[in-house]
Amino acid sequence: MNRDLVKDIGLGLIFVVAQVLFFQHLSIFGVTADPITFYLLWLVSKYSRPQLLFLAALFGLLQDAFFDFWGMYMFSKTLLVFLFYSFVKRRSEIQLLLWQIFLFILIAALIHNIIFIGLSSFFDAYATNYNPVLFVIGNAVYTSVVGALIFVFRVK
Repeated sequence: MNRDLVKDIGLGLIFVVAQVLFFQHLSIFGVTADPITFYLLWLVSKYSRPQLLFLAALFGLLQDAFFDFWGMYMFSKTLLVFLFYSFVKRRSEIQLLLWQIFLFILIAALIHNIIFIGLSSFFDAYATNYNPVLFVIGNAVYTSVVGALIFVFRVK
């Protein structure tokens, strides 16, 4: 393993811990941000597809372990990376505007949440009082806002 991969795995672990300790307590109407989703999209420009699929599976499995959704985050994040890899890789050299970053993260988070809700409907992971439309749209918007803000304040 090279040094950048170890650094990115460590940063991903920090994002997972930040979601567990920080973002879960910043819920708005029961909606929380998912920083791993935009972190994986950011890593697309740095790694090949098999490496990134491994990282998505690793971070998804860690999320599953912390939130007791065994395999659902791992499957949805791995499928998201598999579907979006080529699209993001082609546009990685282009400097995007803030609204384009927001829209891109929004679409990716919507697809991730649809995959997650679709998978969780097979296992009855959520109670019947839970609103899946609020989960899909609310989490996607919240994740996009947080991702766009981190994009603005990132260190190059």
